[in-house]
Amino acid sequence: MSDYSSTHTRALWDHHVDPTHLKDLCRHVWGPESESAMRDWEPSPLTLSKYQHNIVDNQIALTRKRVLDLGCNNGLWSYMCARHGAEHVVGIEPRGMFVNGLNEFAQEHALPMKFHRGYDTDLARLVRQHNIDTVVMMSIDDMINWEQALYDIRKSNVEWVIMRMSTLPDTWVEFAPEVYDFAKTGKGMPVGFTLHYKSSNATTKSGINPLHRETMDADTGYQHMSPDGQFDLARTHFFANKMSRQYVRQFIDHTGMAVETSEIQKVAATDTAEHSAQHLLNHCYLLRNLKN
Repeated sequence: MSDYSSTHTRALWDHHVDPTHLKDLCRHVWGPESESAMRDWEPSPLTLSKYQHNIVDNQIALTRKRVLDLGCNNGLWSYMCARHGAEHVVGIEPRGMFVNGLNEFAQEHALPMKFHRGYDTDLARLVRQHNIDTVVMMSIDDMINWEQALYDIRKSNVEWVIMRMSTLPDTWVEFAPEVYDFAKTGKGMPVGFTLHYKSSNATTKSGINPLHRETMDADTGYQHMSPDGQFDLARTHFFANKMSRQYVRQFIDHTGMAVETSEIQKVAATDTAEHSAQHLLNHCYLLRNLKN
């Protein structure tokens, strides 16, 4: 991977991105009220860092490839895949406002993109249906069963996986002596750990409680019950998880995929302390399916 330089990355961004496209994308997804917000919009250091590590550095997995963006949300990274030479991009997203708006946007600008309302459970079917070469999973690891997704991809004809996820340093957890005693019984030492936490479906980037998919708002994905739009927290709660780096790496090895590149997302000097802390957990992988 190349070294992260915000100046160099911004130049690449400006070369590949049509500002009119981004404004139209937001207009189709968020409505006319987005026009004032986009008038002076500039990509943040965080956005540029994501762009460098997940798009620019993975050109081999995008050029002339059929790409599926799982959990594409507002479609920014789907668009970037198309602008970096993807032959066709398929997006999967449960929120109708994004799916409908993005399909209108793609049609208006004759972009090679098609979006479907669905979930990670639709991955295997759409990979087969669209003859996908590359799957993109951008920061959705704590909202889907990413292990099952890798199993599905491993059994398919997909060649590449671009995956950005939060991985936790293994030094965060020190095992108690009882764990070592348990390992001596023949079970072996743990290969890592997972932190589980309760979150809520409070934004258009949040996860979705799978028990109540049928009652969520089809456009926003919100899972509330009251007519005035107030959240029913009991129904909107879902359990998310973040996993240790050793576990993630061993699971990838277990699937038989090859790690072509693996890098902790670099931190731009202008980032806030909050962003710096988040960046240090963001792990960018390029995986190759050895089945191909």
